[in-house]
Amino acid sequence: MKKNRHLVLDVGNTHVKYGYFVSDTLQKSGMCTHWTTLQWDTFFKANPIESILVGGDGSETKRLVAKLSNTPKIIFIDSTIKYPFTSDYDNLDTLGVDRRAALAGAVLKFPNTPVLIIDAGSCITYDFMDENAHHIGGAISPGRAMRYHAMHLFTEKLPHLNPPEKIPSIGKSTKTSMEYGVESGIIAEIQSQIDTFINLRSSFTIILTGGDANFLNKKIKNTIFAVADLTLIGLYHLLMFNSLHEK
Repeated sequence: MKKNRHLVLDVGNTHVKYGYFVSDTLQKSGMCTHWTTLQWDTFFKANPIESILVGGDGSETKRLVAKLSNTPKIIFIDSTIKYPFTSDYDNLDTLGVDRRAALAGAVLKFPNTPVLIIDAGSCITYDFMDENAHHIGGAISPGRAMRYHAMHLFTEKLPHLNPPEKIPSIGKSTKTSMEYGVESGIIAEIQSQIDTFINLRSSFTIILTGGDANFLNKKIKNTIFAVADLTLIGLYHLLMFNSLHEK
């Protein structure tokens, strides 16, 4: 029996991540940010595909696609893409591709369920969708690394720190004060957003994804489902959903 083999590419602000799906199952995933044309050719020889969905736009996407010139059908998320959800967003095309993909992934993984999707990456995004797969809206704020970078960039004396693996209990130096301020502020923000959505809907599923999901997962008091590959799953769902609706 012929297997359906497809590749999806999540082009983020910092990294490019791939997801290789065989017969609707994610078989492989990983970072491919700096892969050369030769590395891509080697990958495709070992992992044949029928189509690629590229989730992203801008210069990084153009550089990436230039390395994929010998591959089969390449599909982009543009104004012609159909979605398995509706939205109150003023213009859905201006909603980040990663957020649209996460919503599509949530429809697939948690059908007929109201969800709050928290994507903790370069930015932290929040999106609420009801049980009818209707996206009500959300919020965007700076991510962990961005907050440390901003404090260094806009002051003369604060150092440039990387996000720590452990949150200090209180700041007792410039370094630990910055760490405690950023990390405790993010946790309080996430908790506040959850409480805000509780006022909209008393019961819903909280989904945490993104690069900092594992770090934040155990620091939030509410029950949370951590879905590391939600964006990849959502991109694949968009690929299949649009294939079904092709004329």
